[in-house]
Amino acid sequence: MNIDIQSYRNEKMAVRIGVLADFRLRCFREFPYLYVGTAENEREHLDEYLANPTARLVVAKDVGENKTVGVAIGTLLSTEEEIVKQTGEQLQRHGIVPERFFYFGEMIFEPEYRNRGIGRRMLEMLKNEGREQGADRFCFLAVAREADDVRRPVGHVDSSLIFEKFGFVKTPIFVTFEWPTIQPDGNVVKVANQLDLWIDRQP
Repeated sequence: MNIDIQSYRNEKMAVRIGVLADFRLRCFREFPYLYVGTAENEREHLDEYLANPTARLVVAKDVGENKTVGVAIGTLLSTEEEIVKQTGEQLQRHGIVPERFFYFGEMIFEPEYRNRGIGRRMLEMLKNEGREQGADRFCFLAVAREADDVRRPVGHVDSSLIFEKFGFVKTPIFVTFEWPTIQPDGNVVKVANQLDLWIDRQP
């Protein structure tokens, strides 16, 4: 299997970023996100990335099959205004300086391409993009769901195990964002969802 991974910025990112919306609309319906978005929602979301000069898009492509199999994007944490607004005091209390951190906004794969080392390669590429902009720490937000959430699929692997394997630790810091969310009864309601902040483990 020949997987080609490339990073893009500015104009080159703009012509490719639509693939991120496609992955979000398809893959984020799954637990734990349970997100039911629209093309309009995605346009607004992508416009924020396109307006951010620190944003970097990473795309993984299966060359043999000629298809995109993974996509990721990151920015300097200090440019994520809503996150910093919600967490400012908490970050300061825990000695976290936003200017030092590169924030991984999304990382999504086709199900059949997971657990093949592609994510680690994409993560390293994003880290390098962050280092080039002066960051030396890394972080992301992960949706928090209760262990007994009835929407959790049978056999679902707790994502925290994967995050820890990649060298990240969960902090007590969290934010809340609203999005159209699949409810236990199958209805879709726009509700607040908690996302926990994970940061890279220091040596």
